[in-house]
Amino acid sequence: MNVPLKTHSRKAQLLSSLFAGCLLFSSAIAGCTSPNSQQHTDPAASTATDVAAPSVTGIQQWAVILKGETVHGLTFTDDGQLLYQEKPLLNEIPVSYVSDGTVTYAQQLIVSDPSPSGRFNIVKACEGSTDEAGLCWAVFLVDRQAETAEKISIAKYGGQDWVQWSADERYAVFAESMEGVTWFVALDLQTGDSQMFDQMLAAIDLSSFTWLSDRTFQVNVSCDSDCAETQFQGDIAALFSQ
Repeated sequence: MNVPLKTHSRKAQLLSSLFAGCLLFSSAIAGCTSPNSQQHTDPAASTATDVAAPSVTGIQQWAVILKGETVHGLTFTDDGQLLYQEKPLLNEIPVSYVSDGTVTYAQQLIVSDPSPSGRFNIVKACEGSTDEAGLCWAVFLVDRQAETAEKISIAKYGGQDWVQWSADERYAVFAESMEGVTWFVALDLQTGDSQMFDQMLAAIDLSSFTWLSDRTFQVNVSCDSDCAETQFQGDIAALFSQ
């Protein structure tokens, strides 16, 4: 059955508890690590143009589906497969592993809207079947044209339920924010490679996200009075050339 879209709000609470006690240092850019309190581990860890890309801003509502449900032509089967129009993309969807070799498979999927051309979706696989249990840190890029679903690396815990696509759909941009630290991740949709922009000790206003060109974007940020900039500008071409 098809299911309505709904917001996925549980992740912020889980990440807040996982990162309690995390030490932030430096007043400008800092890293943040979490204590390994569980045996679960994350199973994965071009030339710029001047063509302006359309901006898609605001809060995004990704669809949350359980086994037996379908959204955007993608079906999460009762036996744990991911299908696109009845064609298997993933025969099983592992989310995390423990030290004894036990694998936790997806019990819930979170699915983005299709990209502007309709070719791509982002699918996040969750350990639990409810908002209160498990993390959604296995992320897949669904290519409807190629009829594939490939594992991608987006931050450590899967990023927020938010994505922006460049006008030519060569790149996708994701965001993550935890304990006052924020960063963006750019994904090369052709190669599957991802790169992370510098972390910021600032809050980001995702509704202000704007493409400046097909490879550059900006977003408003806010922080304490010692914040040097009120906007963050990202250059994807420069990021991947490093």
